[in-house]
Amino acid sequence: MAQLPPSQSTEVPTREQIQQELEDNEKLIKAILENMNAGKLQACAGYQKKLQQNLMRLASIADAQPPPVAGPDPSNVPSANVTNPATTH
Repeated sequence: MAQLPPSQSTEVPTREQIQQELEDNEKLIKAILENMNAGKLQACAGYQKKLQQNLMRLASIADAQPPPVAGPDPSNVPSANVTNPATTH
């Protein structure tokens, strides 16, 4: 049986795995900038390709998440009818 590429895997990554991928992306961005500043534009291509793959994977993970559950609408919550004892006679 063929293994699915990471972008098509049905396995849900842990927070630690996502954090690691974000840190890897930070390193890739720094490498891209360093190579661009050094005039090594050809060297940037591999880093850019890997960064693009990582970003697409993270986007697909985010898209697969259920929408957040909205809390109660504050306008529909009855307010407590509390009187301030200092203002009562």
